[in-house]
Amino acid sequence: MSLLRRSTWIAVLASAALATTACGSPTSAGSEPAARAGTQLYFVDGNTADYSGDFEPGTLNGVRATLPGGKIGDEFRQRILKINSKVKDFTYAPEAYDATILSALAAVAAKNDSGKAIAEKEIGITRGGTKCTSFKQCADLLADGTDIDYDGASGSIEMNSTGSPSAATVGIYQFGQDNNYKNVGYVNGTTPDKANIRTDQKVSGPIPKGDGTLTFGTLLPATGDSSFLGAPQFAGVDLAIEEINKAGGVLGKDVKQLKGDSGDGSPNIAPSETDKLLRGGADVIVGAASSSVSLSVIDKITGAGVVQISAGNTSTAFDTYPDHGMYFRTAPSDVLQGQVMAQTVSEDGHGNIAILARQDAYGEALAKNVRSFYEESGGKVVSYVLYDANAANYTAEVEKLKAQHPDAIVLISFDETKKIVPELIKAGIGQNG
Repeated sequence: MSLLRRSTWIAVLASAALATTACGSPTSAGSEPAARAGTQLYFVDGNTADYSGDFEPGTLNGVRATLPGGKIGDEFRQRILKINSKVKDFTYAPEAYDATILSALAAVAAKNDSGKAIAEKEIGITRGGTKCTSFKQCADLLADGTDIDYDGASGSIEMNSTGSPSAATVGIYQFGQDNNYKNVGYVNGTTPDKANIRTDQKVSGPIPKGDGTLTFGTLLPATGDSSFLGAPQFAGVDLAIEEINKAGGVLGKDVKQLKGDSGDGSPNIAPSETDKLLRGGADVIVGAASSSVSLSVIDKITGAGVVQISAGNTSTAFDTYPDHGMYFRTAPSDVLQGQVMAQTVSEDGHGNIAILARQDAYGEALAKNVRSFYEESGGKVVSYVLYDANAANYTAEVEKLKAQHPDAIVLISFDETKKIVPELIKAGIGQNG
């Protein structure tokens, strides 16, 4: 029931190609799901976190997970820890770093720090030129009149025509007795470019001259449902800005930063924080982490002629969004993660699964892709339930799943995972319930 062959790059359902890296197959020796008494559980990027302080030991033992992003090198980890020694999860730190470096290089290439000028160069400097991997190296090449192809901490970005990575890596992880997760393999994948880009997805109108100082705004979760994703992304941006300024800044001046809290899960915070960043003169806003939060402010940001670039947005909604060429991301579309999750569940031998997902732009889009690719592989989704993330409890949703007797459950969630897992255990369908 495998979705793809492990040793070659092949087209999958006419929408992507996948292959394992040299780091090993997700189903290599020693990485099979651990023995458990309950129902096999799968997490995604929104809820793959360190739960060692949240559950009794062994609660999540054997849970499998997918997380976009390749292996984070020790050297990069140490650089991040010098910025913030308290960072535990490094999720999307490389992508946040690259989003910042990339946008700064776009300003260098444009010789202009205005949002529209940056947007016009953002895609081109990720493909087709001389390879470079640091701000200084790339900026020096641009100063010599050389076209560049920036490859960063998150790998080869290669943005497509709508500003999303056309090539990316998804990691396969497994939780242990300590309720923390470890990598067991990686899958590389590509998504094809779109043949027709609409006018409302392109930069248009006159390009204004910037004020000479490139200013980044960070709209990232210091609070809310995905606040665990905030610290590594803030650190990634801080590290990039430190290195940019050590290398001479942009257009002869130091880059500046304004910080905002996206307040994921608190819908009234992001719009007001966005206003604060715009009033402060942000040329580029890095964020939000949550796709739903980004969708709530994307028109405000791009309508102001400011670039929005996210390190964590994975919803497929951005693939066709009328952003006027001003929105970008360094995380891949969930078309890719959906395929990898479907493949992982299938190869683990599960023929009847349930999907439990939060009802928002992120959860619905990823759930749809998991379902589509899993069913294409021959599997059956016996229960497909969307839930309100703000619900007091999830008893009714869990009972719906239990009634269908699934072999496995794909939980597409954020911080409410801490409430849902006990409900699953109580119903007798937890990982080790």
